[in-house]
Amino acid sequence: MSEKIIDTAAQTAAPKTAKKKPAAPKKVADTGGFCVYLGPTMMGVIQRGTIYRGGRKEVLDALAPVIAQYPLIASLVVSDETLPTDRIKVKTPGNLLYVNYHKLAKGMK
Repeated sequence: MSEKIIDTAAQTAAPKTAKKKPAAPKKVADTGGFCVYLGPTMMGVIQRGTIYRGGRKEVLDALAPVIAQYPLIASLVVSDETLPTDRIKVKTPGNLLYVNYHKLAKGMK
């Protein structure tokens, strides 16, 4: 009887293939996003929670007349990317958003 010699090491070792890393999510074409005003409501000027379409630069350009009167408003207009953390910062003492919010609320420029 003829026996075949089988190389078991070759069978158990699967051919090594380069594992591809999952592709990073591709950024969708810039849709402009949105911005939100997190400061206090100022009757006849601006309302807290107002959502503006577009990037931060475009929104600040659109709010230029209001920002000329109250410059701190610009620091309280946040983009969609930073909104979750900035909402917390406005309520947490010890950071610039908190300070600017309270200055505007007291009527300071």
